[in-house]
Amino acid sequence: AINQHYITMSYQFELALRQYIAAFDGTNNISPTEFKSRFDNLYHMDFTFIAKDGMTLTREQVYEREASKLANGGTKVTLIHFRKIGLDCIDVKLGLVNGKEERTIRAVTTITARQAVTSKEIDESPASNHFILTPTSAVMAAKCANAVYKWKEFGTFQ
Repeated sequence: AINQHYITMSYQFELALRQYIAAFDGTNNISPTEFKSRFDNLYHMDFTFIAKDGMTLTREQVYEREASKLANGGTKVTLIHFRKIGLDCIDVKLGLVNGKEERTIRAVTTITARQAVTSKEIDESPASNHFILTPTSAVMAAKCANAVYKWKEFGTFQ
């Protein structure tokens, strides 16, 4: 029964993520109310985002940033991969295209109650991965941070 709970939780999160990404189709054909609803379905009220430069963004800051991308129009987001790397830990990679600018964002996301509660961006640039730190080891480090978060959330490791 516990395993089924985690499968359902990650499935519901994936659905919310795909619905959210669908808003960024490059046309800006979504109402602000519908966008806010999709944002609220995806992100937990205590959500934080840790950028690859170490800066931490609150849920409100992420919303403002994402809403401005949508308002400017032309931003197209595609899901490159969605990999479950733990019971409640997901490795997500997105492709972003805005005009001639193309880039990817990869983050390890901890989910709780079918929503993202924390995401840590993974730096995949060659400059940041010279020695032993590869994107894979950065993902594993973020996964370990996920276990610490869950320990704090539940009081015991599960």
